[in-house]
Amino acid sequence: MKPTYRLITLGLVGATAVLAAGTGAAASTTDTVRTVDAQDLMRYNALHYDVSLEYRSGSKDMGGTTTLKARATGALSRFALDFGGGRINRVTVNGRPARFQASGERVLVTPKPLADGAEFSVTVDYVVTRSNGPDNHGPWREIEDGFAIDPQRYQTMHHVYPCKNDIADKATYTISVTAPAHLTGVANGDLSQTRQLPGGRTVRTYRMAHPMPAHDGQIAVGPYSLVTRPGPDGVTIRDVVPTAQASQLKQTLARTDDQLRWQTARLGAYPFATYGIFAPLGTISPYESQTMTTISASSLASGPMDYLRAHELNHQWFGASVTPVKLDDDWTAEGHAHFYGTWYDSEQTRPDSPDAFAADMRMNYDMDQEVRDSEGPPATPKPVSGQTQRVGGALALYALRQTVGAQTFERIERTVVSRFKDGVMSTADYIAVASQVSGRDVSGLLKDWLYGAKTPPMPGHPDWKSS
Repeated sequence: MKPTYRLITLGLVGATAVLAAGTGAAASTTDTVRTVDAQDLMRYNALHYDVSLEYRSGSKDMGGTTTLKARATGALSRFALDFGGGRINRVTVNGRPARFQASGERVLVTPKPLADGAEFSVTVDYVVTRSNGPDNHGPWREIEDGFAIDPQRYQTMHHVYPCKNDIADKATYTISVTAPAHLTGVANGDLSQTRQLPGGRTVRTYRMAHPMPAHDGQIAVGPYSLVTRPGPDGVTIRDVVPTAQASQLKQTLARTDDQLRWQTARLGAYPFATYGIFAPLGTISPYESQTMTTISASSLASGPMDYLRAHELNHQWFGASVTPVKLDDDWTAEGHAHFYGTWYDSEQTRPDSPDAFAADMRMNYDMDQEVRDSEGPPATPKPVSGQTQRVGGALALYALRQTVGAQTFERIERTVVSRFKDGVMSTADYIAVASQVSGRDVSGLLKDWLYGAKTPPMPGHPDWKSS
C-alpha cells in the first residue's frame, strides 16, 4: 500500500546545472549539456536490469554496478537514466566508455549513435549513499546493521540504482546483494545462487523472470533468515524474518496459504512462482513489491492484519503483474487491492454475516464524497492523493459488480488479469474489457464513478448516502 503521488517531472539537464561529467575513466568539463525534450532522452524500452550492490557494516556508501539491456525506440545520439542516489564513476555502452553528465536526478549518456530498434547494453559503476532528504522523505530505512527500502512514492528506486523510472516500462531483473556473512541480502524474485566470498562476505543473487516495474522492487540487508516452504498450487512461500523472531512469527505467517487460496479462487492462478512476507526490523510503511509484501516484524507480531495482508497480496495481480500505464490509472491497482482486502476481511471478521461485505462497502460509500472533494475523482486525482484511488476505485468495482452480477464480474476480473499479465493496463483498457465480457456498455457507469466530481448512486442500494 503505497501513498500515491502524481508524476513529478524530473528536471532536464542544463548546462549551468552540471554536477559531474566524464567519459568513464577521465572527466571532461568542456562538453556543454543542452536542454532537450525529456521524451527524446527516454526513447528506449528497458528489457533487463542486472543490479549488484555491496553493503558494508558501518558505512552509508554502497558500491554498485547496474547493467541495463534496452532497445531503442528511435535513433539515439544520447539518452538519459534516472539516478539521484550518489556518484557515477563510469558508464559504458556496448562495452565502450561513454561520455556522461549528471545533474540533479538525471544522467545524460552520449554513446556511439544507436539506430532505431537497436538493442544495446549500458553499464554504470556508481556509489550510492543511503541518505534521505528533509523530513526523512526518502527510501532508506536504517537498522543497527542493515537497511530496507521504503518507497513512499513511485519515483523512488532511482535513489537506489540507475534506471528508467517509468512505471509502465517493465523489465526482468537479476539482483545481487553482497553483505557480511552474518547478515542476509534480500531482494525480489527467486533466490538463484548463494556464494561465499573472501573476507567473510556472502553474495545472494535473485532473479525476477517476469517483467517488473522499477518502483516495485525491494532490496534489504539485515540479520534475517529465509524461511521457505511449499504453498498452494505449486507456489513457493518464502518469508524473510528476523532470525531471532522466526519461531514467534511462524503461526501468523501460515495464514498466507488461506489468503492465497481465497484470492486465486476469485482471480485465477497466482501470477508468479514465489510469494512471501518480508518482516524487517525497525519502522517501515507496509507495501507490496513484486513477489514480496513488506510488513514490519513488530506490526506482524501484533495481530492477524487480515485486511492489510489481503490488500498487499492482491497487488501481485493488480499493480505488479497488471501495472497501471500512468499514475492516473493507479486506481486499477489501489482500488482492486482495497476491494479485495475489504472483502476478505469482512469474511474473516464476520463469517456468519452474508451482508458483511456490503456493510463495509457502505462505510466506504459514506465517506466517498468527502474524499472526492479533498483529493478529486479516482482516475483524475489531485497532485497529492491516496484515498480516492482506494475508496473511489473500490466503489467503482462494487458498482460494476452490482450492475452485471457476481459471476459476470468475476469473468471480467479473470479476463483482465489474463489479458494484461506481465503488461500494463489503462483505465480505458479496463472499461473496454468490462463492456466486452459483460455484453453491455458499462462505460457510462464506470466513467461516472472514476471521473465524476460527485459520488454516483450505488446500484441496488438507493438508501446509501455519501456526505
